[in-house]
Amino acid sequence: TETPDDRATMADNKDALRALKIKTGVLTRVKKELAMYRKEVETEGAKLEKMKAEGMDPHDIKQQDQVLGESSMMIGDCTTRMENAFNDLVAAMDEHGPACEGSEESAAAQAILDEVEPMLEA
Repeated sequence: TETPDDRATMADNKDALRALKIKTGVLTRVKKELAMYRKEVETEGAKLEKMKAEGMDPHDIKQQDQVLGESSMMIGDCTTRMENAFNDLVAAMDEHGPACEGSEESAAAQAILDEVEPMLEA
C-alpha cells in the first residue's frame, strides 16, 4: 500500500521531471534562436555587401545596415539568455538529478547541456 510519504515522493519526482523538461525546452529553443540569428547576420551581411558593390541607393544601404545591426544585437541577447538557461538547467540537474536519474528527461537535459557547453566556452 502507498503511504503519504510515497505519494509525496511520486509528486516530487513528477514535479522534478516537469522542471527538467521545461528548462531543457528553454535551452533548446534559445540555442535554435541563436543559430537563426547568426545565419541571419551572415545573409544580411552578404546582402549589404552586394548592395554596396552594385552602388544601390544610399538610403537603401543605410536601411539594410540597420537590419544587420538589429540582428547582430540579438546575438548578444540570445547568448546571454542561453547562458542563463544553461545555468538554470545545471542547477535543476543538481537539484533534481538524483530523483530523475535514468529518466528520458534527465537524458535529454544532459544531452543539451553537453551540446551547448562548448558553445558557451567559445
